[in-house]
Amino acid sequence: MKALMKSVHLPQLMKLKNRLYSALLAISTVAAMMFAQNVSAATGAYGSSAVAPTIYTKNYWYNVAYPVVGNPPSNATVTVVYYTWSYSYPLPAGLLVYLCNNGGTVCGNVTSYGSGSVDFSGYGVPANQTLRLYSQVAGSGTMSPLYGGTTTVTVNYNY
Repeated sequence: MKALMKSVHLPQLMKLKNRLYSALLAISTVAAMMFAQNVSAATGAYGSSAVAPTIYTKNYWYNVAYPVVGNPPSNATVTVVYYTWSYSYPLPAGLLVYLCNNGGTVCGNVTSYGSGSVDFSGYGVPANQTLRLYSQVAGSGTMSPLYGGTTTVTVNYNY
């Protein structure tokens, strides 16, 4: 018995190869785009509040921690933090206020504005650790207590 074999010319074979290559290229491009969309960074946020610490003594740093709300993933890092802080009036000369990571090593000076935002992007501040508000009255001499008011943060993060 003889097997029937259809003869295919080389130009037809090349056309078939090119069509197959184009189809595979299109499929792999679509697959790569779908994969890229799935690995994009996810985001999250939480809000937290505390009472700003009362300042009794000049040249001493006081601080308060904002409790972490919810369960940010362990690989989440803080991006932009929106804040408000307040102290009793009149505000004394030498008042300094900073919004910092838990260790106080990455800080934004928020003295000039009682509300605003600090961009912690790129500093690797873990979103599952507390942020802190640090306050001090610089200078010499005695002072009356400076009473802290409500302070809030909205912590945005990527993971």
